[in-house]
Amino acid sequence: MNLFTRIIASIRYPESALGKTLQRIVPIVLLMILVLFGLSGFATYRIVAPTRLAETIDPSSFLLRNFQSLPFQGSGGRNLEGWFIPSVRGGPVVFLCHGYKSNRSELLTLASTFQENGYNLFLFDFRAHGTSPASLCSLGIRETEDLLSAIHTVSARPDVDSNRAGIWGVSLGAYVALSTAVLTEKVKTLVLDSPFESPARFIEMQTPEILGVDNFVFNKLARFGFFLVNLPKTAPSGEALIQSLTSLKGRDKLFITSEEAPTLETQTLNLFNHTPEPKELLRLKRSKTSILYDVDRKNYENTIVEFFREHLPVRGGK
Repeated sequence: MNLFTRIIASIRYPESALGKTLQRIVPIVLLMILVLFGLSGFATYRIVAPTRLAETIDPSSFLLRNFQSLPFQGSGGRNLEGWFIPSVRGGPVVFLCHGYKSNRSELLTLASTFQENGYNLFLFDFRAHGTSPASLCSLGIRETEDLLSAIHTVSARPDVDSNRAGIWGVSLGAYVALSTAVLTEKVKTLVLDSPFESPARFIEMQTPEILGVDNFVFNKLARFGFFLVNLPKTAPSGEALIQSLTSLKGRDKLFITSEEAPTLETQTLNLFNHTPEPKELLRLKRSKTSILYDVDRKNYENTIVEFFREHLPVRGGK
C-alpha cells in the first residue's frame, strides 16, 4: 500500500489520532478551496461578461442622419458592425472608443462636436458591450485586433484620408487605442483618457469591486481564470506594452487623468512617463471615466476636439 492510499484509508477509516484529525480537517480544506475557486470564477465571469448598457439612441438622434452602418471582420473572423459618420470628403477619420461597461451611443454628443468640425467618424461596440454579437469581453486582447481591422476597413474608403486617422478612447477604449496605435502608422493622433496598463492590472482592479474584498488569492485566481477563458490567445503584459511605445515617437498624444479614478490615474501616468515625445498631459478632477453633465461635458468635448484640430487638421496633412 503506497503513501497516498494509506492517507486515504486513514481518513475513511480513522484509527489513529492523526487519521481522526485529517477526517475533520480535509473536508474544511476542500470547502475552502471550492469557495476560493468559486468566488474567483464568479468574479472572472462578471468581468468578461459585464451587464450591457442598452443602446437607446443612434446618430440620427443627434441629426447625424447621413450615418452608415458599416460591417467589418474582427478578430477570429467575427462579423462586426459600426457607425460611419461622414463629414468633409477626403478628411481624416477619428475612431471613438467607449469605455468598460459603456457603449458607442454614449459617445454621440462627442461625435456630434467632431462632425461639426469636419471630422469623419467611426464608432463600434466592443465585445460584450452594446449590440456586439460577442458574448465575452477580452479586455483588449481581441478588441485590439477588432479596432485594427476597423481602421483598415474604413481607411480603404475613397471618401476619407487613408493615411491620417486619430483615436480617442476612455478606460478600456484608451487601452485598446494605445495597443492598436503601436501596430499601425495610419494613426497620427491619440487622445487617451485613463488607460490601464494591462488586462491583468484591470482584473485586479475589478475583482475587489465585485467580491467586496481586496484579497491577493482572489485577484490571482481571477487572473488565472481570465487566462483560461482567452486561450489560445494571451494578454500582453504591461511591460510589453511599455516597450512597444517607442513606435509612437513623432505622433501627437494627449493623456488625460481623473482624480476620481486614482488607480487608473497612477497607471495612466506610468504610461505617459514611458511614452516618447510629442505628448501632453491633462489632469482633471473628473473626466469621461465618470458621467459629465452640461458645462463639464461641453468643456471636455471642446478640449478634445481642439487638440485634434491642432494636431490632425481636417484639411492638409500635418
